Amino acid sequence: MHFKRLLGYLGVLTFTLSLPHVAAAQLAGRSATDWTKVLDTDTRVASLKIDETVAKLQLKPGESIADIGAGSGLFEVQLAKAVSPGGKVYAEDIDEGFFPEIKKKAEEGHVSNVVTVLGKYTDPNLPVKNLDVIFIHDVLHHIENPSGYLKTAIGYLKGSGRVVVIDYEAGQGPHKDQPDLQISREQLAMLAKDAGLKQVEDVKMFSNMYFLVYSK
Repeated sequence: MHFKRLLGYLGVLTFTLSLPHVAAAQLAGRSATDWTKVLDTDTRVASLKIDETVAKLQLKPGESIADIGAGSGLFEVQLAKAVSPGGKVYAEDIDEGFFPEIKKKAEEGHVSNVVTVLGKYTDPNLPVKNLDVIFIHDVLHHIENPSGYLKTAIGYLKGSGRVVVIDYEAGQGPHKDQPDLQISREQLAMLAKDAGLKQVEDVKMFSNMYFLVYSK
C-alpha cells in the first residue's frame, strides 16, 4: 500500500488495524506474515463485505482488473472468480512480502489467474495497459500525491475502463481527526475531474465509506 508521510504515523495503532491492505514490512518493522495475522481476522474480513463488493463491480468473464494496494489479497479470490474464465487479476502492492500470502490464498481458492505486481509509490507499474477496472479500496488517502497517481493509474485502462474508489466519508474512519489523511467525496470529485474521469455510479453499501465508480 502507498502511505502519506509514513514515518509520522508508525506509532498509530488504530491506523494499522483499520486497513484492509497494508504494506506490513514498512510498519513498525513487522513482517507481512505478522501483519496478515492481525488484518485477516474474521471480524475485519466480514466488515469489508467482500462478496457483495465484488458483485457490485459487475465484472464479466475475460475482463482484467488491478487491485491497487492488494496487501494480503483479501479480495483476490473473489475477483479472480468473477473474471473467469479468461480474465486476470493484477494484485499490486509496494510490499512484495505480501506476495506469498496472495499466492497462497489463490491456491487455496483454486484460482490461477492472479498475478502479483510490485508497484511504486508514484506508479502501480502494471504490466498491461488495457485494463477493464482499477480497484482502489481504502488506499487513495494514503498516497502522497493522489492527483498524480490517479492520472498515472488510469493510463493503464482501456478506453471503456472504469475506476472504482472505496474510501472513508469525511469525518469517518480511523483518521477522522487527521484531515491530511482523508479524501472527502468533494476532494475525490475534483481529483477525478482533473484526471478526466466522470462519475457513473454511487453505490450505497457502507454507512461510513463511499463507493464510487468512474469512467474515462
